[in-house]
Amino acid sequence: MLDQLFPEGVPGYDTAPGVTVRSRLRPEDTPLGTRIGGFVVRPQLETGFGYDDNVLGGSAPQGSWLVRTRPSLAFGSDWSRHAVGGFVSLDDTRYLDTPSQSRTDDTVSLGGALDIGRDRLTLAAAHLDQHEGRNQIDALPSDRPVFFTLDDARVTYTATFTRWTLTPTVEVSRWQYQGTTIFGQPASQAYRDRTVVQGGMTLGYQLAPLRSLLLVTRAIGQGYPHTPTGQASLNSVGYQMLVGLDYDNDAVWRYRLLVGGEMRQFAAFPTRNAFIAEADVAWMPTGMTTLHATLARSIEDAAQEGVAGFTYTSARLTIDHEYLRDLLLTASVGVQQAAYLQGGQQDGYSFGVGATWLVNRSVRLSATYDLTSFGAGTGVGTGTVAGAGSAASPMTGASTRSLALLMLRLGL
Repeated sequence: MLDQLFPEGVPGYDTAPGVTVRSRLRPEDTPLGTRIGGFVVRPQLETGFGYDDNVLGGSAPQGSWLVRTRPSLAFGSDWSRHAVGGFVSLDDTRYLDTPSQSRTDDTVSLGGALDIGRDRLTLAAAHLDQHEGRNQIDALPSDRPVFFTLDDARVTYTATFTRWTLTPTVEVSRWQYQGTTIFGQPASQAYRDRTVVQGGMTLGYQLAPLRSLLLVTRAIGQGYPHTPTGQASLNSVGYQMLVGLDYDNDAVWRYRLLVGGEMRQFAAFPTRNAFIAEADVAWMPTGMTTLHATLARSIEDAAQEGVAGFTYTSARLTIDHEYLRDLLLTASVGVQQAAYLQGGQQDGYSFGVGATWLVNRSVRLSATYDLTSFGAGTGVGTGTVAGAGSAASPMTGASTRSLALLMLRLGL
């Protein structure tokens, strides 16, 4: 789930998921930006308001009007070879009726790519200040959003040998959490601080242009430096292997399918094995409509104290339609499940609709409505966790949340 935090358009963080109705280039409706030497700088401001009918994510909803402001600045090189790009943003949300839930997030990322013959070396780094709310799976019932920082750095080298490509990757992530309160009682979150070191290798074989077989292997080490006294250590080493296909058929079909397994060896818990998968499928039956489906299954870290983690499964289907040249419609539905390694699970689903009016090159107006619902976790978050040595932190109970937003985007 780490990649969800990073913006697109920065070398090293841009996943290039393929062209859809919503993501394809529209030169006539795209801000020109400001050219400075060999770089193009694109400032942007999004501002708007909306209504959240369950700000605290509880079973007894408490609603609030909100105002959101998101200034950002992106820049990228305009060179025939090599690339450098960066992104800086703020995301400020003010809840007018529940000011304690207001938050300001920020992101700074920088990346570059160096072309060496047919090979490419990519380096990227980012710093994020973010807040974790109660309206998500595996959340804690904190009285206010939990603040955390994330520092991430990654290096990738893609070597090409005729039809073969070999791509080693190294990534280091450092997560640090600030304390909060739960039901009015101070609750340190230092037990969640961790450093994650990941090394991977992707081997690709080109069957035909834009069609490749893939073998992906990864090793992931996690270190938790602030394990509370009496708690079992959450330190672990994981190994992943996936095989699959990357396929692009004349812009009608675009899919990347990977399936495999993961073994997670814990310092103080039993070894866990899980089936894992990554899938991204886009179908464009016409140039006006795109169906986009994603599926992910992996072992993730739990927010609860003394809980080793959970197997996370998510699936989403999105339909984008260009109703008019300047009016884009979208609808999506998704499901999520967290199956905890020590027993119990939590399920959720989501639904969303939206419309974007491309007023002109510099102005866009969008209206969205999103509904999310999570059931109460079963068998986790209460009492003593087996093997942990103390009671775990409680989880947020069942909740349903509706969020309506009207946003204006200005770009230069």
